[in-house]
Amino acid sequence: MTSSGPEPTPATDGAHPADAPAAVLYVQVALNLPLRREFTYSLPAGVTAVPGNRVRVNFHGRKLGGIVTATSPTTELAPSKIKAVDTVLDSDTRLPPALLELGKRMAATYGCSLGEALDATLPAVAKRRGVRRIPHLELAAPHDLALRAVEELEEKQQARSRVLRTVLEYGGPMPILDVKRRTGTSDSPWQTLVKHGVLRRVMLQEELEELVPAADERAERHVLNENQQAAVDTIVRRVTANEHRAFLLHGVTGSGKTEVYLRVLEEVRRLGKSAIVLVPEISLTPQTVGRFASRFPDVAVLHSGLTDAERGRQWQRLLRGEARIAIGARSALFAPVQDLGLIVLDEEHETSFKQESTPRYHAREMAIVRGEIERAVVVLGSATPTLESYGKARRGIYEMVTLPERAGAGRPPRIVVQDLRGEPKESRRGGLVLSRTLTVMMEERLKARDQVLLFLNRRGYSPVLLCPGCGEVVKCESCSVSMTWHSRRGRLICHWCCRERRRPEMCPTCQSPGMHELGVGTERLEAAVTAQFPEAIVARMDADTMAERGAHERVLSAFRKRHIDVLIGTQMIAKGLDFPDVTLVGVVSADTGLFVPDYRAAERTFQLLQQVAGRAGRGEKAGTVVIQTHCPDNYAIAAVVANDYDQFVRQELVHRKTAGYPPFCRLIRVFAEALREADARNVLQRAVAPLRDLEGVDVLGPAPAVVAKVKDRWRWHMLVKCYDPESFTNAMAEVGTVEDLGTRTCRVTLDVDPGSLL
Repeated sequence: MTSSGPEPTPATDGAHPADAPAAVLYVQVALNLPLRREFTYSLPAGVTAVPGNRVRVNFHGRKLGGIVTATSPTTELAPSKIKAVDTVLDSDTRLPPALLELGKRMAATYGCSLGEALDATLPAVAKRRGVRRIPHLELAAPHDLALRAVEELEEKQQARSRVLRTVLEYGGPMPILDVKRRTGTSDSPWQTLVKHGVLRRVMLQEELEELVPAADERAERHVLNENQQAAVDTIVRRVTANEHRAFLLHGVTGSGKTEVYLRVLEEVRRLGKSAIVLVPEISLTPQTVGRFASRFPDVAVLHSGLTDAERGRQWQRLLRGEARIAIGARSALFAPVQDLGLIVLDEEHETSFKQESTPRYHAREMAIVRGEIERAVVVLGSATPTLESYGKARRGIYEMVTLPERAGAGRPPRIVVQDLRGEPKESRRGGLVLSRTLTVMMEERLKARDQVLLFLNRRGYSPVLLCPGCGEVVKCESCSVSMTWHSRRGRLICHWCCRERRRPEMCPTCQSPGMHELGVGTERLEAAVTAQFPEAIVARMDADTMAERGAHERVLSAFRKRHIDVLIGTQMIAKGLDFPDVTLVGVVSADTGLFVPDYRAAERTFQLLQQVAGRAGRGEKAGTVVIQTHCPDNYAIAAVVANDYDQFVRQELVHRKTAGYPPFCRLIRVFAEALREADARNVLQRAVAPLRDLEGVDVLGPAPAVVAKVKDRWRWHMLVKCYDPESFTNAMAEVGTVEDLGTRTCRVTLDVDPGSLL
């Protein structure tokens, strides 16, 4: 084994293993390591492999999985220096050539290795042979005893308490990897709980469970209005001509974008082609699956809410051609469908389409690339497109298709802005939750037996615990953020590192008695609604209440069946959901994300408010939206009230151009975190040096990140602004190996087109 040196031989059009020439003796293998080159291995006698096959190789004494990217009968390297492939895994299945090419483009665009990019295209179970048994944790002690143990451990053994509570909330055997991810803990806490007989470690075989969509999530075939029919005809012409084209489907909320997707998909299936449908949230997947499965029998589901085995089963169905439509979140982009004809990206503006770990790709950009590779049509749908996508449509790079009116009986909701500055001082001093206007309207709707949605994009009871005497805030010891008060648990919790602590009875700084709860979270909102309307059935959807598997589907199904009167939630309830009996939507605090130190703050506030407002009045009943705010004159909120996307875009573009942010440039964020602040700072100061003299490039920083410390690690970053494609290429050439600057105590990452600057 050795570095391949020169560029590996391009992947052949990749005939089936049976057609591989017998003379092939050497393969280029991409490993899932931050090493931006492939490695040459030899094939044992009688063994064949083609690009796309998975292999296991020996790499510095470790057995690692990799993917064959090229084959050759010869090599310039000395045969004595080349190690043999250990095993060809799953020789009867392989990555299709289109996904190999997509992986190469992804690696070049986002500054990761080809092995890291290709690894992202495979579900975990596809990287193994056969069905595996994985370790789970389940309760070994009686339930009431476990509950007491959670309380007893809270003070001195926080990590154990979090692990035990998480398993309790999950309601059954829970994979150990999921436990560690949700609690931010190592192996030690669960191992101690097992040792003391509170938990039990069990090996369970993953069931190949097929996701069956609920019968009540059907998509009835509606008569298209004039705008919908024009949109379908325009897109279908490109599909029929077998031409790649990217469309921006800009339709107001409730305009029937899903029906347009379905009609185009009918034509795609009639032509014998396949399709991929991407949705941004797990909570939207059951509804989307139900709608598509009610029209098409060959739907496969790929999203992170499934077990590895479920994803693997769906992946294999697509690979074998048993399913021709893949639906899922971001990673469904890599579904191995055959004869791809259509990719749909619903709610294209959503931040969840950006991957926050290596490879840090954006599903929207990679969907366009995959469409180019396979000559497929790409449809980006949104009521509030990103400024980048809207700009490309205005310049003709994408083709714009509009749906300016609601479909069917739906009518635009009436929007009422409630200026919280006019509320009584007593209410504001006590932490205003429901304004007088919203309270009266809720009372009217509940008497009429209509349903109400209340949106607040902040979980917990109160985001800040403040000393009224000296003004000190209770902060996390490991992170430079305040801790959120969770009343139901009776704990202060850091939402960055999961650290917990008891509520102090007096201020740690000045010893003043009593701490003031500042701000409102969904838990406090739920308590206020329950107190105000004791006869109403209230449910809450946030990360705290949705910990149990299947909770999303159960709550949304109950709401659709009218078993719930008031649904409170974070952004998981704001998008894509269609409930005809919702006649009132309340935005409890429109200002929550407006002043976040991020250049996208106004855009995201506008998008979120537009989306949540679109949940009202989707049936025959008229809808009303109440927006509570302290900033009614802000241009983002004013544009929501006017229901005028163009008005917002015009004003936002002025700010973006003045400050030099996308869409007027492309961003590269270089991020360093270390145990010592000086280490992170010094690494970035070295990395920034070669960028200062590049033409068409501006560099901001290095500087401390907005959240300067997380989990006791100091965070620094710098932003590289590239104003044209050439400057972006040059900048990537300089920072493309920035990970090499990392040390054992300092980790450096590269993020192209970052989704967040926090």
